[in-house]
Amino acid sequence: MDQTSLSTGSDAADLHDLALQRYAMRLGSDYFINMAGALGDLFDGNLLTGLVFLTIAQGSVQHLNRPAQFNAMAVDGVFPDELRRPVSVLGVSQFLGLPYETARRHTGRLEKMGFCQKVGGKGVVIPAEILRGPAVQALVRANYGHLRTLLQGLRRGGEGLLPPQDPRWTRPGDLGPI
Repeated sequence: MDQTSLSTGSDAADLHDLALQRYAMRLGSDYFINMAGALGDLFDGNLLTGLVFLTIAQGSVQHLNRPAQFNAMAVDGVFPDELRRPVSVLGVSQFLGLPYETARRHTGRLEKMGFCQKVGGKGVVIPAEILRGPAVQALVRANYGHLRTLLQGLRRGGEGLLPPQDPRWTRPGDLGPI
């Protein structure tokens, strides 16, 4: 829906949907900004280094996270190192839309800080030991708190955001709303 249709007499349902969309955007923005701050704190204020860290961490286990559900191989939520696949700097740069040299610099910074390691000539991984360490655990706790706040906000707006009678919010084969 574009702004023109709103200004020329859209019905109340369209305005209600727009208000809900903006409410959800505000909640999502709050979550993103809070997590960006927590991620930046972990890497001396450098959010881009944090994004490269997350890209490597997620990229090395994406083959194990399909479909998105709990996986018994992830003891305490962390996969063993032998299951991780190295992520190339080129892959990081392409995924984040960064110049290769920028991704290489941030990956090198992560290596110097001890957050990732090279695996032969294949790429880099974030070892399980790092993911279980106190610095990353603080990030995990911060994420959990910020995610709970997001979900509580969505729940408060639940009647409008997730109406049970609205088929847009139900996956095929599910018994109820998403």
